[in-house]
Amino acid sequence: MRIWQKYDFEQHVVRTKDDYLLCVHRIPAVKQQTTTKQRTLKPSKQSSDTTSKIHVIDNLDNFDKQFPPVPDNATYKPVVLLYHGFLMSSEVWVCNVDEHRNLPLLLAEKGYDVWLGNARGNKYSQNHLWRNPRYHEFWEFSLNEYAIYDLPNVVDYILDHTGAPNLTYIGFSQGTAQAFAGLSINPALNRKINLFIAMAPATTPKGLHHPLIDAFVKATPSVIYLLFGRKTPLKLALFWQRIISPPMFVKVIDASVGFLFGWTGRNMTADQKLVSYQHLYSLTSVKSLVHWFQIIRTGRFQMYDELPSRLPYHTSNAVADHLPPRFTTKQITTPIAIFYGGSDSLVQFDVLSADLPSPLAYVKAIKRWEHLDFLWAEKIEDIVFPDILKLLQHFNSPANSTVTPRPIPPLDAKVFDYSNSTSSSSRIISDDDELSTSARKLGNQD
Repeated sequence: MRIWQKYDFEQHVVRTKDDYLLCVHRIPAVKQQTTTKQRTLKPSKQSSDTTSKIHVIDNLDNFDKQFPPVPDNATYKPVVLLYHGFLMSSEVWVCNVDEHRNLPLLLAEKGYDVWLGNARGNKYSQNHLWRNPRYHEFWEFSLNEYAIYDLPNVVDYILDHTGAPNLTYIGFSQGTAQAFAGLSINPALNRKINLFIAMAPATTPKGLHHPLIDAFVKATPSVIYLLFGRKTPLKLALFWQRIISPPMFVKVIDASVGFLFGWTGRNMTADQKLVSYQHLYSLTSVKSLVHWFQIIRTGRFQMYDELPSRLPYHTSNAVADHLPPRFTTKQITTPIAIFYGGSDSLVQFDVLSADLPSPLAYVKAIKRWEHLDFLWAEKIEDIVFPDILKLLQHFNSPANSTVTPRPIPPLDAKVFDYSNSTSSSSRIISDDDELSTSARKLGNQD
């Protein structure tokens, strides 16, 4: 943040109801600079081959009456909260090498009050009133605690601090999972979040790319405790990150994510990887990792299973002795917008959309993008950011705020062709392509 020298930023500490102390970063405003001209986002002219791989569903018209604009007499800025993914921290949002490709900085320039959350256990949130991170009791948390304590407590703190009645939530990867989980079990939280933007949403991943390792962890997720203990996994990665050179570390990360998830990283520049990979890894609990492997094994977006089956395989036809409660995502009332990549092995959009209320407010699929591309891909400021600004302007539009709504120019007509609407309230913009099959089904649900 200090590199750009034009943004005010703060650090806040949120005490959860179970006494964890979470660090939350804030960008309240942009410093006055008369010589700097704001950059107007204009989607780049793309080739027909590129645009044919981008598909959009626009249902925003359905949500005008349900969530009206902020009153004209509002005295607060519209608030946006961003949450990182698994094994990450808030740094991932602000480490793009180009200033205008950092989403929080762009939102701050547009007049939003921007907050960046940090999950318990990561580098900024390793504090507790009476538990010590040296002992395993501190690390006894999973996705359950993110949803039950972290997210609602952070949202309450932000709304109390700013005076805003609600905020917009933008999550990446696990940041989307904790929101899906939190909104599904906390009806009050739905009234405090006016829009949920899910980037590379992860709720029921298919598994790992390498078949042998995938079969191993699916057989019995609890074996992870034998490999990593009861505290935090892969702590040795921090050691190697400090020892080896950044170019060598890039090769290590690329090889690792390719082996585990089948990602190529082809949509990120080499310079971007040198910078962003240095901020990629932060600590979490082994229990959180086990929770994810339980979800992968069962194919259910469920709470942590304290009594997993002793069988080394999963059977669907056997009578279970117990069933961990699902996160009932169909009960979410907050409008949801989804951005996902067609080459992302962690996203099953058909499974996810079947578990969500219909219609979704907005869906954008980018066939060639992978998981990390929604943070650091080349041209993200042209492909994704205009859509996010459009969504924020729709659900946060006070007449007298400092937000300056700008018309978002349409992308290539082959992608954004509103004349071919399937109905008056659901607009699907896509070319004939296998990626649009699930999108067309979802749009027709309305």
